[in-house]
Amino acid sequence: MNAVAVYTGSITVYWSAIVITLGIAAGLALSLALYPKYNRHNTAVWVMFPFALLFSVVFSRIMHWYCHLEQYSSFVSALTDYSSGSFVLPGVLLGTWLGAFLSSKLGLSKSTGKLMDAVAPGLALTIAFIRLSALFNSSCRGRPVITNAAFQRLPFGIAMTDAAGNTDYRFATFFVEFLLMLVVCLALIIYYCNYRKRPMKGGYSNNGNVARVFLLLYAGLEIILDSTRYDSHFFHFTLIKYLNRFVSFVSVDQLISAFITLFVLIYFMKISIRCNGFRWYHPVAIVVYVASLVGIGFFAEYKLQRSAEYLYRYSIMAVSILVLLVTVCLIFASCKQRKLPDDWDE
Repeated sequence: MNAVAVYTGSITVYWSAIVITLGIAAGLALSLALYPKYNRHNTAVWVMFPFALLFSVVFSRIMHWYCHLEQYSSFVSALTDYSSGSFVLPGVLLGTWLGAFLSSKLGLSKSTGKLMDAVAPGLALTIAFIRLSALFNSSCRGRPVITNAAFQRLPFGIAMTDAAGNTDYRFATFFVEFLLMLVVCLALIIYYCNYRKRPMKGGYSNNGNVARVFLLLYAGLEIILDSTRYDSHFFHFTLIKYLNRFVSFVSVDQLISAFITLFVLIYFMKISIRCNGFRWYHPVAIVVYVASLVGIGFFAEYKLQRSAEYLYRYSIMAVSILVLLVTVCLIFASCKQRKLPDDWDE
């Protein structure tokens, strides 16, 4: 399929750009539909949106520039010339949060977390469309070659042709993530509408919990799916080159996703310990979390890059990620009130 949708003189519009634009519009519409459920009006979302869009583009581009310096003539060209190059998706998370932060600081929302709770399902939907846009280019494809004819079609495989004209079928990472992010979006909508206001122990605010669940699910998916990509982004430390030996086999998306899960675990662990006291399950959760990271980083990712045992190593990674997510969710559950107050009304 031709990647160009519209070409008129000096103006070229690509199908991928159209899909991303539709995804942004759909995400905004969903956020506008959800926010009034617990708030009076949508002013906070409207004010947040342009800031979030601007910061997301800038941060995503800066991260891609840092990971691929050879693709740009200068830092300025990376930010001003969008006719080439690409982006790093975690920049969208940072840009959206900063937009919500500014909107709340302007007094339009009680807290950044409360605003992000309504935005999280829409952000998941937007990310799904961003991944779908790769249908019209050659990005976000998997390294594994699919030889079984039954899987040489979407959603599992897609044809790729190299410079010599040879065609093989690669794992359709972009389409699998598109489908899974739609599932995440649906789960977040249900959570936001039915469980967002469920009270926390110790009088802690429940604002931001939907967003934290989104971050946790996004991070879990990104760790394993980005590992399959042939075009993953990697950090290259220039000042402290010694660090490259420790992170050179881990992509930017994976590393940021790991930090996201750690941030969520620390947040809920702090509340759980303060409200329940230091219990036996707290050190157990920490040990299991660390063991899961070892399984993901060493026994799966590190070993995978030194062999072609895709099925075996990705099975280890999937199980390790599942254990990690369940561990964090159990700590989160220990922060919630089991018995609802008599005057509680959803």
